[in-house]
Amino acid sequence: MTADRGGAPPRAPYEPPKQSVGGQLLDAVVVLVLIFVTLFATTYITSAEDEAPADTRPLAELPLTPGERTQYQKMIDAGVADLDTISAGVQANQPADDKYEIDVLALLGTVVLLALYLGFVYRVSFREYREVVEERFGPAEHDTDPGRQP
Repeated sequence: MTADRGGAPPRAPYEPPKQSVGGQLLDAVVVLVLIFVTLFATTYITSAEDEAPADTRPLAELPLTPGERTQYQKMIDAGVADLDTISAGVQANQPADDKYEIDVLALLGTVVLLALYLGFVYRVSFREYREVVEERFGPAEHDTDPGRQP
C-alpha cells in the first residue's frame, strides 16, 4: 500500500468490535422481555376496559336484517355460537357517538414519549456513528461541533 491523504501512513482494514456471546444473549433477553411486557400490558389493559355484556335479547328483538337473523339462527342451531355471544356482538357493532373516544391526555403523553424515545435513539446512534467514523478514518483534524464531548 502507498501513503495516502497527504503522506499519512496506510491504515489497516477496518475491523468492527466484536460482541460477546453473553452480550448477545443479554440483548436477546431484553428484547424478549420488552415484547412480553408490551403484549401483556396491552392485553391486560384491553381486557380490563371490557364492559360486562348487556342484557341478552332474543334474536327477533335484535336490530338485524332478515338475512342476518336467518344466518345467526343457523349458527345457534349448529352450536357454532350462542345467543349471548351473538347479542353481545350485535350490541358492540351498533353505531354510537362515544364508540371511538380519543383521550387527548393519553395522545399527548404518547407523542411526548415517542419524541423522547426518538431523540434518545438519534443521540445514541449519532454518537456511535461518530465512533465508527473516528475508528475507521481517525480523529477529525478540526472539530466543527463545539458541544461534542471527546
